[in-house]
Amino acid sequence: MSDLLSNNDLLKSAHKSFFTIGGLLIILGGVGIFLPNLLSMAIEIFLGWLMLSGGILWAWYTYQWYRGFNNWLKPLILIAGGILLLVYPVTGIAAITLMIAFYLFIDAFGSFALALQRRPMSGWFWLIINAVISLLLALLLLTGWPVTSPIYLGIIVGISLLFDGLTLIMLGWAVKPE
Repeated sequence: MSDLLSNNDLLKSAHKSFFTIGGLLIILGGVGIFLPNLLSMAIEIFLGWLMLSGGILWAWYTYQWYRGFNNWLKPLILIAGGILLLVYPVTGIAAITLMIAFYLFIDAFGSFALALQRRPMSGWFWLIINAVISLLLALLLLTGWPVTSPIYLGIIVGISLLFDGLTLIMLGWAVKPE
């Protein structure tokens, strides 16, 4: 019981950041909903450059310290994956959409678990709503995959961000100190 009280006290002390972060997530979500192709392409390009950069850094580290073939697998896979995402963006968006669907499934189950853990405290119901929405979004992504990936990826990520922001704001209201 003392863990529940300390967690609730911690939440009450951080309620202002719930509103700030929640508001920013709502704005980002709105951009994704109204400009889905732009958000999809931005996600794909960002991930491509991130993988390429990470692969180059791992390759430099591996060159400095390790010489075995097994040590080169990670940097080579990262570099190849990054290049493929940058050269074939539409295919990359389809692959990312599939990964996002799996992420949303995991997010839904995590939100359900967190809601059950928080159940006696205020605000737990908003976590259930967030979990149901994540589950529905994952199922929606898989229904039209890969044809609808460029539009769905941006819209789904936008909706997910929007509801994450709303959840944080509602949680902030629920734990707001009197």
